Amino acid sequence: MRLFGLEIPPELESAGRACGEHLRLAAFLSALINILYLAPTLFMMQVYDRVVTTGGILTLVWLTIVVAFALGTLSALDGIRSRIMIRAGLRLDRLLSRDILDHALRMTRGGRAPQVMRDFDTVRQAFSGPPAIALMDMPWVPIYVLVAFLLHWILGVAVIVGALVLLGITILNERATRDATKAATRTLSQSYGEQERLVAQAELVRSQGMREALVARHVERRATGLGLTSSHQFASGQYSSIAKFWRMFLQSAALGLGAYLAVEREISSGAIIAASVLMGRALQPIELLVGAWKPMTDAREALSNLVELYTGAPRTKAFPLPAPAGRIEARGLTLWGPKGAPPILANVGVEGGPGELIGITGPSGAGKSTLMRVLVGAVAPDSGEIRVDGSELRDWDPETLAGHIGYLPQDCALLPGTVAENIARFALARGDDPEAVNRKVIAAATAAGVHTLVTQLPEGYNHVVGWGGEGLSYGQRQRVALARALYGDPAILLLDEPNAALDAEGEAALIAAIGKARARGATVLVAAHRVAVLAAATKLLVLVGGRVQHWGPAEEVRQRLQIRAPEPRLAEVKASNG
Repeated sequence: MRLFGLEIPPELESAGRACGEHLRLAAFLSALINILYLAPTLFMMQVYDRVVTTGGILTLVWLTIVVAFALGTLSALDGIRSRIMIRAGLRLDRLLSRDILDHALRMTRGGRAPQVMRDFDTVRQAFSGPPAIALMDMPWVPIYVLVAFLLHWILGVAVIVGALVLLGITILNERATRDATKAATRTLSQSYGEQERLVAQAELVRSQGMREALVARHVERRATGLGLTSSHQFASGQYSSIAKFWRMFLQSAALGLGAYLAVEREISSGAIIAASVLMGRALQPIELLVGAWKPMTDAREALSNLVELYTGAPRTKAFPLPAPAGRIEARGLTLWGPKGAPPILANVGVEGGPGELIGITGPSGAGKSTLMRVLVGAVAPDSGEIRVDGSELRDWDPETLAGHIGYLPQDCALLPGTVAENIARFALARGDDPEAVNRKVIAAATAAGVHTLVTQLPEGYNHVVGWGGEGLSYGQRQRVALARALYGDPAILLLDEPNAALDAEGEAALIAAIGKARARGATVLVAAHRVAVLAAATKLLVLVGGRVQHWGPAEEVRQRLQIRAPEPRLAEVKASNG
């Protein structure tokens, strides 16, 4: 199925078809509404041709009752049509909002993923709002053209000419504003995203005296987007004004034309007013279409982004595989940086099995955190492969595999909610058994050595934290994030700088937790500068500049580092290892 020149993905097409009943009913009501719009025209003709000429007051009374009933019915049907379209929008939201957000969270590269719900709302509002109603009224314009021809062929031709001119204005409007609309939409979306990130870092911005500078920079970028939007609105407004002038002029011209035909005894006096009303009603849907062009072009751009989202996200559901034992292998991992920049990772490989502790170290900027993100599936490499228990990462269902992997990112990344919800990875929201979740939360907190710390918080496990763990110290955030990584006894643990903010007590708890995880057969990979946590490592990987400098059994790598003559990069590695 194609719409607006776009190939619509099956998921979006299916949701659209599910709303077909609403749209068909709304289209049927549009037919009735447009037929009833003829009532005032017929009323005027009868008043001028029958009541005025014959003095039939009773006829006037009955005509008034009939037209009042027709207009009341029209208003009721119009209200019902609006409610049906609103219901269609709500149904579309129920069918797609969850799926669209899920696809956005599956994306391993940025793109437009952060804006998808805003894009979806733009499409939904156009689908169920005035633009859709204007399109539904368009097919019934020929009714008014036909009635105009019944009055007189010259009036019919005049209505057709007026409609064609308005359609031409609509096409010119689209061509004049298409590129500006796309550029404005993209620029403002980037501006909104930057503003959200800026507000999220307000504390840092204030503390470093960057407030005025960043506000000035953001306002400058916002002005660029608004400038593009304004130029588009100016052009669109000009065409809307031309369309309005043309419709109003044609209504007056139709009145004059009707008067001329009446003088020439071609039509009755009642048809004079009817001609003007028919002209206005025939051109109104086209004029509304011109006015709705901006929402329609915005909706097309938003729909294009949704199509891109579905095209970039995996569609097939992975075959269910048994729970992994924990063996992980990565070969030839390469991830390119921005255009023209050297690779962030270049042909990196690492492997480990149950009970092993693989240490990953190297200077700042060596690619350790990026490697951890690639291994956990958060970022897709440009080349290379990752296998878990022999199966490639893409062969696993991401959500299922994530339940067997514990990941502690460098920034902890706690989410708004209670401490218990964060440790449980919000399992209650997906319908897990509350008693089982609570047991696992306590077990994970105990394994991480954080149970006592949590119970001392103001609300204990029900203590609410904000984005990034706001409400906890950085050390507390890191220990709670470790408990989250240990939730459910995962077969693979990926810990990125897990001791960066820990004191001696916290580091001892971390080392003990790693030891317990290995004892139960988990594979543990730890990226760290501080080597205390790597003292028991069975293998070591040393990265420098995104490349493997050393890899092998831990003792061999340590001996190699000590024997080699000091070189600038190796000196950095030794410094980073204390």
